[in-house]
Amino acid sequence: MRCNACDKLLTSFEATRRNANTFQFIDLCKVCFEDVKPFVPTIDRKDLISEADLDEIDDDMDTMGEEWEDFDFFIEKDLTND
Repeated sequence: MRCNACDKLLTSFEATRRNANTFQFIDLCKVCFEDVKPFVPTIDRKDLISEADLDEIDDDMDTMGEEWEDFDFFIEKDLTND
């Protein structure tokens, strides 16, 4: 099965993701699904998640941690200058 947006081959997890309201298959890869993720409630088969499905999520979380550390530093700096 392939992504309806970019024609990439879907993993088992991606191929079984359904819209929670309509129960229709979403048929989007993880990259294309990120654009609609906030707007579409899903039913996911957590037992089918593979390492390939999680790679991008882990990378994003590492980056967010660094950004928040920088943000905290600026808050502390501003509070001490007042």
